[in-house]
Amino acid sequence: MPLRRAHYLVLAMVLATVVAFWPTYFAVLRTARTELHFHGVTATAWMLLLALQSWTIHHQRRGAHRIFGIVSLFLFPLFLAGSVAVLLSMARNTPSDPFYQINGGRLGILDAWTPILLMVLFYFALKERRKVQLHARYMLATALPLVEPIIERLLGHLIPPFTAFDPAQFAWTMRAAELGGLVAAACLYAAAPRYGRPFFIVGLAMVAQAVLVETLGESSVWQTVFVGLGKLPSLPVLVVATIVGGLTVWAGWTAGPAARRHKPAAA
Repeated sequence: MPLRRAHYLVLAMVLATVVAFWPTYFAVLRTARTELHFHGVTATAWMLLLALQSWTIHHQRRGAHRIFGIVSLFLFPLFLAGSVAVLLSMARNTPSDPFYQINGGRLGILDAWTPILLMVLFYFALKERRKVQLHARYMLATALPLVEPIIERLLGHLIPPFTAFDPAQFAWTMRAAELGGLVAAACLYAAAPRYGRPFFIVGLAMVAQAVLVETLGESSVWQTVFVGLGKLPSLPVLVVATIVGGLTVWAGWTAGPAARRHKPAAA
């Protein structure tokens, strides 16, 4: 089976997330926005699900692996909505928080790009579910969008001079985090290039994301749009995001069998 130690990698990311987000979320749980709680719960549940899927299949617990696979079909729409929730929360903070007034637009690009990437990865994970090598890597790839924010916050909290509150310095913190995410995707791709398509997609997405941060993220047009997102009511937006996640599940699940049915006719 591929990626025999993937569950250890995912659990290490969960622990790194707790350390990275401790000052800004876990230490202030009582005062954190509802959107952040929704994101935190759904993202944690998704990461633990990835770890359980990896552990069960590598320990010959195929029945449990199938059950967790079914759970993923229902959890993904909520996970996707959670990634949108954190975008809304950041947009709402931007007009009043000095840090987000300076950096909210750049960070908003990252959070706006993540749901799109997650939909692409999970769609292909379902479409290629009969191809074990690809399916496993597409599933693991859904954890990679967390690498950049983890590195970004670890640098900002722990590593001088990144700990200094300086807008220009924070731009370099973001760039260092982007590079770290790209290196992680490249290493996973290099481990098995034949099946590395999921990590190649993530790498391309990270490059495109970095370009958008340095261009669109600095524009007044995006800043206006981003702040406008924060004025939208959360519940309708999250309901729509959940529906879109459900449609992604349906499209991915039906794409594989449909492709196999049409293959003989095409031949």
